Amino acid sequence: MNEAIILGFLIFLPATLGFIGCVFPKITFPLSITMLAGYALSSLYALNHDINYAFTLIGEGGIQFSIDRYSFPLIFGSSLTLLIVFGLFSKRFSHYYYQVCLVLLTALLVSFSTVDLISLFIALELLGFTAFLLIADKNDKRALFLSFQYLIGGGLAMLIYLIGVIQAFTFTGTFLIADLGNAPETALCLIIAGLLTKAGVFICGLWVPNVYSHANCQSAAVLSGCVTCAAIAPIERMSVTLAPIGETLSVLGVLSAVIAAIYAVFERDSGRALGWSSVSQLGIAILSPTYGCLYAMQHGICKTLLFSTLHNDIDEAQITKSDGARNNIRNHEETTREIVRVLTFIMASLSIMGFPLLAGFVTKAWIKNDLADEAKIIFTTSALLTSTVYARLIFDRVNTLRTNYDLPNYFASLKLPNELKMSISASRSLILIFSIIMLVITSLSQIDLYTSYSIRSAILSAFLGGILFTSVVGIQADQWVKPVTRTLDLVGAPFLVAALLLANLLYFKI
Repeated sequence: MNEAIILGFLIFLPATLGFIGCVFPKITFPLSITMLAGYALSSLYALNHDINYAFTLIGEGGIQFSIDRYSFPLIFGSSLTLLIVFGLFSKRFSHYYYQVCLVLLTALLVSFSTVDLISLFIALELLGFTAFLLIADKNDKRALFLSFQYLIGGGLAMLIYLIGVIQAFTFTGTFLIADLGNAPETALCLIIAGLLTKAGVFICGLWVPNVYSHANCQSAAVLSGCVTCAAIAPIERMSVTLAPIGETLSVLGVLSAVIAAIYAVFERDSGRALGWSSVSQLGIAILSPTYGCLYAMQHGICKTLLFSTLHNDIDEAQITKSDGARNNIRNHEETTREIVRVLTFIMASLSIMGFPLLAGFVTKAWIKNDLADEAKIIFTTSALLTSTVYARLIFDRVNTLRTNYDLPNYFASLKLPNELKMSISASRSLILIFSIIMLVITSLSQIDLYTSYSIRSAILSAFLGGILFTSVVGIQADQWVKPVTRTLDLVGAPFLVAALLLANLLYFKI
């Protein structure tokens, strides 16, 4: 009983700190950092020791939670994502920004751990409202339009989810995920369709590219690192216990992995390309109930680093020559920080590509070994397309660095000890350097996966992705890509989601 009270308190602690932070922000912020670090370390320990704990909140007949192998990876990833965002962008936060993120974390913790469908509904609705505030934080017309699209479309998706839950309840008499085996297929379809919309999986995840590309960088980092992972845990729980859902998810996962990756290859806007890549990667995650949450965790952390370093701080780098030596020093320091950002972007991209000695290599190997032989061809195709996408993104990011900074003069006057000292003294650069180190250390924790075949396959996939990029870089895809993009924007998320959910329902009944 005492353990249930303590764990319940820990689940709702972030929201409590968030509301307190509205009154005492200066005091609450360091407490929030400490709390997030505690969540990250404890979940990592529990994951390594295979700890599982089920408890009921508010006594017998109350809300049931299960903190297990589905919960811990996502708790770790979400905590680390918020730590990175808080460390990199605290000076850019608008009023109440980090408090909203803490309320969002409580919604995530509930969605990761609850096995009750109604509690999951409440958590995802709260998550949708906080995500709406993060999207609208940019405070321009486009962001406000997309935030309302997301709010209305997400609300519609959760309404259909709730209809499925009520229908399931009439047959099972409970709201527990484990009892859905007695529910009709129509109810299962409505429930899983709502969750797929929240997870951003094709075909219900077409809202992702628009939102990611038009939100500010800190909001896009939180959305990609946390929000789209919220429905992964319940989806994986259902796919393990319910054969019809597992079979349907295999089809949708394949479609998401391949079609979204193809669209990302021809997408010219980097933010939208990262959004389509997320749709593809989450499609891969739902293919494997065993390692899907671990894959989503790795992907979320890398996407946070990518959105955090996607654009250079060019306003800080525009320094006039009339300021003399002082501005030369400032320009030198800014170039060093920008090189660290570009290096982080490259390493996070290579990790998602599954390059050896990075965390993505391990999670991709786990996923690949867990798939059926028929699905491995699709996985390999998706991996090749993903390599093509990130080869282009790396090229564009490096080219932006070369264009906006005087690299020849920088390297001519480079003094390595001073540059290392300068990077360590800058908190943002230190966070990024530490993230790179952790990506490498994590990959070395599973050294048994480094066979000659797996290393050769990963390197070959990256190499072929680079060749494919050079092959398609000259293709003028705007003639068909932009009309489709404009159509999606014009139709809007609510109507599009409704149409796709009905199509999913029809498919399930067939």
